[in-house]
Amino acid sequence: MDFSISEEDRILRQSVRDFVENDANSVWKQIEETDELPDDLVAGARDLGLLGLSIPAEYGGLDLPISQKALVHEMLGRGPWGLASYISVHTGIGCVGIVRFGSDRQKAHYLPKMATGEWLGSFALTEPGSGSDARDMKTRADRDGDAYVLNGHKTFITNAPKAHHFFTFARTGDAVSAFLVDADTPGVAIGQVFDTLGHRGSYISEVVFENARIPAEALVGEEGKGFDYAKRCLSEGRTTLAARCVGAAQKALELALDYGSQRETFGKPLVEHQALAFRLAQMSARTEAARLAVYRSAWLLERGEPAIRESSTAKLLAAEGAWQTADDAMQIFGGNGYIRNEYMIDRIWRDLRVARVYDGSSEVQQIVIAGRLRKGDIETQL
Repeated sequence: MDFSISEEDRILRQSVRDFVENDANSVWKQIEETDELPDDLVAGARDLGLLGLSIPAEYGGLDLPISQKALVHEMLGRGPWGLASYISVHTGIGCVGIVRFGSDRQKAHYLPKMATGEWLGSFALTEPGSGSDARDMKTRADRDGDAYVLNGHKTFITNAPKAHHFFTFARTGDAVSAFLVDADTPGVAIGQVFDTLGHRGSYISEVVFENARIPAEALVGEEGKGFDYAKRCLSEGRTTLAARCVGAAQKALELALDYGSQRETFGKPLVEHQALAFRLAQMSARTEAARLAVYRSAWLLERGEPAIRESSTAKLLAAEGAWQTADDAMQIFGGNGYIRNEYMIDRIWRDLRVARVYDGSSEVQQIVIAGRLRKGDIETQL
């Protein structure tokens, strides 16, 4: 059994890590204070090809397999999550559905400009009354001749205020269908832009549809297949989000270890006190366990397996473990960690908290895992 990665993967991982540490982490305080991503930072991500991770080469993208995307997202997790979310939603759930289920015309229209970052994608599923329980969505798309008319209200939609289009879900009859809705369509409006605790610069808001008329060819795939498409996008998205949690946990561990090596109390560095040394050991063990779960999920997805239980397991372990690790790191920093925008650990702590909520909360992941167990999906075969 070989856990090594190729030289190509090492170069990819290092190039993204260098970009995050040298470019993104050098301006993290600016992002926190302005709630904006600097233009040159976004341009740097574009130059690296990070906005075309999931797009086939024929449309100008990198077309990375899921394992390589996991490597990229692990490195992005080391930096400001506003940037990571901006890239993740655009290249992940905002893009994968077009690549997998879109028509040739839709791919040719959207993907080339998404690959260059000229057009930013978004994913509109969550509603005020249906987050975890998406089957209770109220947004409707009623057929009217050669068009559909959308009415509804989406919320917590990342990239929405900057997006060119939304990969949107709406009821068509008793089922749910997927649509590509351009942001400049009459009847489409941005509602409240949220002032979030973390993820500064990621532009999260409401999207409102009021008699928004879209052409029939805006339908993605088959009518009534929307939930199937959403679930297949989310399995990959949960894996890459879990990878990002691993990256953030690793960064928090490194910061805590560095601070604990320099800060002395009772005549010796913090890391030499057994209570804190054991805490660091637990932080490391959690992070390593989550990392292995992430890359096993990625490996299964690359083999064409659904990896429903495995991706939910990776997301549950990584999100919960990273949050605990960030909180333990805050404890090691003591009062200094509680100063806003002074030490990076407070930013990681705030960014990570929502990882236990979005892309399926930790409670939802346990429901998914338990459901798979009841169906006999008990053990992954290597």
